[in-house]
Amino acid sequence: MSRRAQSVRRSGGTIAVAALAVAVLSSCMNINYSLVANPDATVSGTLQLQVAKEAASMLGIATAEDLATQLQSGELTDAGDSKVLDNCVPGSSETYIVLDCGVTNAPLTDIDDGWSLVREGDTLVMHVRTDSGATGEEPTVDLGEVTITVTFPGDVVSVEGNGVTKTAPDTIVAKGSIDETLDFTVTASALGAGAGGMSPIWILLVGFIVVIGALALLLFLRRRSASPAPVPADGEKPADEGTQVDDTKQVD
Repeated sequence: MSRRAQSVRRSGGTIAVAALAVAVLSSCMNINYSLVANPDATVSGTLQLQVAKEAASMLGIATAEDLATQLQSGELTDAGDSKVLDNCVPGSSETYIVLDCGVTNAPLTDIDDGWSLVREGDTLVMHVRTDSGATGEEPTVDLGEVTITVTFPGDVVSVEGNGVTKTAPDTIVAKGSIDETLDFTVTASALGAGAGGMSPIWILLVGFIVVIGALALLLFLRRRSASPAPVPADGEKPADEGTQVDDTKQVD
């Protein structure tokens, strides 16, 4: 095994696990994380590994099933702390073997024990550091690219570090080469839209009820004011004429 491969073997973490499989070739792998951070500081989402078939064949790996088996068993690496590799669906394309691995309501450390997500009051703080295990002993090899997309419950408050960009009010994307280090911290609201108050739907519903009630009251008052005065029966005097005095009679 080359010194490069040995350094990757020692590093640990999902990226280091996958990087070992293609350390013998250049630009032959993509790693894509698509994650949703939950208010309780867990994450759900997927990790997709794409490994060029040529690179895999040089390591004696013919299918995605072979790659998954060797990664999970530790045959390729001793970085067995990445639990996300325990739940993978194998696949392939014309040029890549593919593993789609999923996590549901899991700690971020299940993906890499060097990553963290904690809740502090009403905010979430995520720290991610990717490391392929390169030691600088040999020239840098372009292993491929890693993309990390994370959507938070509420708006992103701050983004610090390298390779990371806020792409939407509640979403960040980090991109870089696998053989380089991404190191960033993101602070975001743990409260979703409308948290701590009425949701937009309830606000609209209450407003609708108020408008309907006002219209009904207005219609009632208009009908009441437009009602005709009662017609007196024959021989009866109108109720509003009062008592008439017969001034034809003289007082003794």
